[in-house]
Amino acid sequence: MNIPAIVLGAVIATLYGALFYLAWPHGSYRRLLLCLVLAWFGFALGHFVGNLTGFALWRLGAINMAGATVGSLIALVGMRVLALREWK
Repeated sequence: MNIPAIVLGAVIATLYGALFYLAWPHGSYRRLLLCLVLAWFGFALGHFVGNLTGFALWRLGAINMAGATVGSLIALVGMRVLALREWK
C-alpha cells in the first residue's frame, strides 16, 4: 500500500466511526475517540484479512473496501454490544 491509499483508508474509517457515533449521540468525546480508534483498527484489520483470504468484492485502488468495511462494522457493533448497558 502507498501513502495516498493509507490516507484514503484513514479518511473512510474516520467517516465510519463518526457516522456510527452520530447514530447514538448519547456519548462523550471519549466515546467518539473510541469509535474512531475502533473504526481505524477494524478497517485496517478487515483490509488485511480480506487480502489474505482473497475476499475482494469491492476494491478502491489498493484498498479492499469489502473486507475493510466488514472489519470496521464488526469492531463498531462489537463495541456497541459490549457497552450496551452503559449506552442506555
